[in-house]
Amino acid sequence: MKLHPTALVVAATVMAGLTGCGVIDGTAAPTASSIPAGMGSPEEAAPVSSAKKKTPKYKSSPKHKSTPTHAPKPHGPRIVSFKVVQKPKCAEGTAVFRAEAVPLIIKWKITGADSAALSVDDPTGTPGTYGPAELHGTQEFTFSCSGAVGSTETHTYAIYTVGGGAQKHKTLKVSAKVLDKGIKP
Repeated sequence: MKLHPTALVVAATVMAGLTGCGVIDGTAAPTASSIPAGMGSPEEAAPVSSAKKKTPKYKSSPKHKSTPTHAPKPHGPRIVSFKVVQKPKCAEGTAVFRAEAVPLIIKWKITGADSAALSVDDPTGTPGTYGPAELHGTQEFTFSCSGAVGSTETHTYAIYTVGGGAQKHKTLKVSAKVLDKGIKP
């Protein structure tokens, strides 16, 4: 006997409906898998998975993480940063269309020292020729532009650590072009 494919689908659906009944709170209720496709709301027709998540048979213990060994930080003074935060510009123009000079601003940060000292254009390398300074801060300098028109003025700024161990220092060379002499009164 040869069966039609549609008859097989109907028979399978009927069998699933008959065998797919479950008991909920003492009453017979069909399971989601026994509802034929296309009937009921999408939520009702969604198959319910009874498959359990597979868990590993043996749980591995967490791996021991070793902390990396770093060389100890050196004690004593350290210049963390010493940089230009505003570049200088020499004044230019006539009395009618004049561009004022822009001052130089430097910024620094020092750790491990008692204080700091600034020097400006000191060829001897003597700490503090400009004066004492805090461990971190900024300083504004009027930039001298006394050279010939078209020349470049360069000034050297140095910061020194004071106390706390061996003295450290850093220097900055800052330049600006002399644009004109301006008008003399």
